[in-house]
Amino acid sequence: MLDWLAANFVRGLSALLCRVPPEAALWLGRRAGDFTYAVSSRRVRLGIRNLRAAFPGRYTPVEARRVIRTCYRHIGASTFELLRLPVIDRAYAERYVELPVERFQAAARTGRPVIYLTAHYGSWELSAIAAALAGFPMVVLARAQANFPRLYRLLVSYRESKGCTVAHKGGAMRRLLRALDERRAVGILADQATRHGDFLDFFGRPALFARGPFELAYDKRALVIPVFIRRLRGPFHRLEFEPPIDLRALGSQEAAVREGQRRYAEALARHIREDPTQWLWMHQRWKYTPARQVLVLSDGKLGHLKQSLAVVEALAERTPQVSHDVVEVRYRSRAARGLAVVWSVLVPRGWGAAGCLAWALTRESARDLLSRTADLIVSCGSSTVPVTALWSADNQAKSIVIMNPAPLPVRRFSLVIAPRHDGLPQRGNVVQVMGAVSGVAATRLAEAAARLREHPKFRAAPGEAGSAHPVIAVLLGGETDDYDMPAGFAESLIQQVLAACEDLHAWCLVTTSRRTPHAVEQALTERLGAHPRCRLLLLASRDPLDGTLDGMLGSADAVVVTGESISMVSEACASGRPVVVVEPPLRRLGPTRLTKHRRFLRSLAEDGYAQLHPVPEVGHAVQRLIRHPKAARPLESYRVVRDAVARLL
Repeated sequence: MLDWLAANFVRGLSALLCRVPPEAALWLGRRAGDFTYAVSSRRVRLGIRNLRAAFPGRYTPVEARRVIRTCYRHIGASTFELLRLPVIDRAYAERYVELPVERFQAAARTGRPVIYLTAHYGSWELSAIAAALAGFPMVVLARAQANFPRLYRLLVSYRESKGCTVAHKGGAMRRLLRALDERRAVGILADQATRHGDFLDFFGRPALFARGPFELAYDKRALVIPVFIRRLRGPFHRLEFEPPIDLRALGSQEAAVREGQRRYAEALARHIREDPTQWLWMHQRWKYTPARQVLVLSDGKLGHLKQSLAVVEALAERTPQVSHDVVEVRYRSRAARGLAVVWSVLVPRGWGAAGCLAWALTRESARDLLSRTADLIVSCGSSTVPVTALWSADNQAKSIVIMNPAPLPVRRFSLVIAPRHDGLPQRGNVVQVMGAVSGVAATRLAEAAARLREHPKFRAAPGEAGSAHPVIAVLLGGETDDYDMPAGFAESLIQQVLAACEDLHAWCLVTTSRRTPHAVEQALTERLGAHPRCRLLLLASRDPLDGTLDGMLGSADAVVVTGESISMVSEACASGRPVVVVEPPLRRLGPTRLTKHRRFLRSLAEDGYAQLHPVPEVGHAVQRLIRHPKAARPLESYRVVRDAVARLL
C-alpha cells in the first residue's frame, strides 16, 4: 500500500511540476530540501561531521551547517528536476546544460568502449539524461529499490524515456559486458563503496573505492573518463570532463586499477573542494576506514592530560592508524560551566549542544572545539565531563571519560575508566583501575633515561659512569584542597634523601610539579643547586618537563614521591621501581579520618605496589630497598585500559 501511495503521489507531483516553469519547480525543491534538513537531525550531524573531517578547522559551526543546508537544497532541487523529466527534451538540455559535445565525439572516435565515472555531485541524474538527449545514450548502473518496486519502476521509466538504459546492480554485469562489447557507453556512480574495495587517501583519511569499474575497463580495454555535472545557478548546469584514463597503458591489472582509483579519487576531491555544497556529505563515506581520529580534551592539568594520552596510546596499539588532537577547555565563567553541566544532564540527546558549548566556552576554545570532528573523544577531569557529553552527542562520536563523571550518569558515555576508590557500581561500560591511568612502558623508560643524560641540566661528575651509582628519583608535588606543602616539610624530606645518598654513594634526581609553592622551589635551589649528590634539579616553574619524568623513573633504583597527587603516585608505581610514598601535612582533615585519597594510598601499600612512610623513616626505607632489592610489583592499570578499549573498538 505504501508503495502504491508513493508511486501515485510522485506521479501526481510530477504532473504538477511539469506545468510550472523550471525556476518555480526548483524553488519548491529547495523548500523541500529545507524541510528535509529540519527533520533529519541525525543525517545533518553526520554531514557536518564529515565536512569537518574533510576540512579541519575551515568551518565554524554556523558555516558548516550552512554548507549542509545548501547541500540539502541542491538535492531537493535535483529531485524535483528529475520529476520534470516528462517535459525535458533536447531543447531544454541545450538551453540549460553546457555539454562539451566534442569530448563525447572524441571518445567515440577512439573506437573503444567508454566507461563514464561520475559521483553524487551536482544533479548527477541529469548528466546521463542530458548526454542521451544530445545523441550520446549510455547504459547506467543503478541500485534497485526492493521496498518500493512501483515507485522505482516509475522513476526508471522516466530515465529510459530519454534514451538511457538502466542496468540494476546484482544482475547488471551481463548487460554491462554486452554494452561494452557493442561499443556503447556505460555510466557508473563510483564515489560510494560497500565493504569491498581498496582504501585510498580521501581528504586525509583512508576511504573505500570500488575496484569493479576499473577491473571491467581493464578487461574490456575501455577508456575511463571521470565526468562531473555542476549546478551553476538555478536550472543551469555544466558537464565537466577529466582527462581519459587508459588503464591498459598503466601496466599490470593490479597497478592499473590502483592508479585509476587514485586519479578518480583526486579528481572527485578537487571538484568537492571547488564547491563542497554540491556533494552528498550525508553518507557514511568513511564508515569502514581503518583510521581513527581521537579528540582529547584538556583541563590544563598535566596529570589529567597524560592519562588521556595514555588511553590514546592504548587505542594506537589496537588500531595503528590513530591520530589525535588536543583542545583545551576554557569556560567563560563559573556560571557558564554550571550551565554546561545542567544542559548536559537535562538534554541527554545533544539537542542544542553546539549552541550551549559556543556560549559556555571562551570564543577561542569554542571555535577550536566546534571546528573539529573525531570518531572518539577522551577526557579526564570533572570540568571536561559536560563538554565530552555534549560534543559526543552532537558529533555521534564514542566517548571515554577518566574518573567518576558525576553528576552525569555513566550510561551517557561509551566507556568510563574510574579509580577503584571512587566506588562506581559494576556496569558493562565501567572499568575500574587502581589509581590513575599510566602509559609507562619499560622500553620507553629506558629510552627516556638515555635521553635524560643528555639534558643540559644533568650534571655528571668527571670520570663517573651513571650505572656505577644507585639513583634515587624524588617527585615533589604541591598544594591541594586537602594537603599543604610547607618548605619545612620539603627540606626535611630532601635531608632524608641526601642522607641515604651519602650512605649508599648514590645520586638523586629531583623534580617539582606546577603546584609546588615558590618557597619550596627556592629552598630546593639553595639546598641542591650545587650539591654533589644531586645530579638533576628540574623546577616546573622554570624548566620544561616534557619527557623528563619518564627519564627519571627509567634511571631510578628507587622512587620517593609525595602522596597528594594520585596521578603522580600511580605513574611512579607503574614504572616497576620500588616506591616510597610520603604523605604531606593535611590542611583540614583529621589525621585519623580515612578519606578517599588515603584509602587509595593504603590500598597501594597493602597490595605491595608501594611503601607508605612518614618523613623521618624515608632515608632508612630507601636504603633497605636499594641494599636488599626485590622485584617490585608494577601497577598495571594500562593493561586493563588497553583490553577495555579493544572491546570498545
